[in-house]
Amino acid sequence: MHKIIVTLLVAFTTFALPGVAMAQSLATTETAADGNTSGVITVIQVDEDTRLVGFVLSTGDGELVEVAIGDSTNFGLENAAGDRWVSDFGADPAESLRRITDQRERFAPVTVTVRDGVASAVVDREQGDLERNLGYLFAIYLVTWAGFFVYIFIVSRRQSDLSREISALKSQIPGSDALEANG
Repeated sequence: MHKIIVTLLVAFTTFALPGVAMAQSLATTETAADGNTSGVITVIQVDEDTRLVGFVLSTGDGELVEVAIGDSTNFGLENAAGDRWVSDFGADPAESLRRITDQRERFAPVTVTVRDGVASAVVDREQGDLERNLGYLFAIYLVTWAGFFVYIFIVSRRQSDLSREISALKSQIPGSDALEANG
């Protein structure tokens, strides 16, 4: 039985995996059309001087879109710490390559605006209004803490009511003075 499983695994890796790799390598990469395209950077293209030439985006539909970079391409990208960098490619090509590489390594989605086959802008994909979300977070925090303190107040009131009731019941029992002296 062991030999059959090993034989099947060897046959699968010999015949099936190269076919999958071939299918992935034959996936067509289309050039980005004019307009906005969003996706995750999968491949970074550089020339022999390690200067950024372009990159390939994987869109939400699974398509691969090739994007060219020009000297006038504007970047507006954040790193993992949230530091925003805004510049154009011609002003700082090395930083552009570093920021694009960081986006690829973090699988951070970007939105690219393409005009005449060249990216005019590369920015982080809009994630929502952060300040509004922080306001909601603060409100929930405030409500939670207020609820906690109301709960503590109610529990302490019930505890004091129970203590008074216990004292009242003890005073109604004959010989309760002896019980209090011993207890």
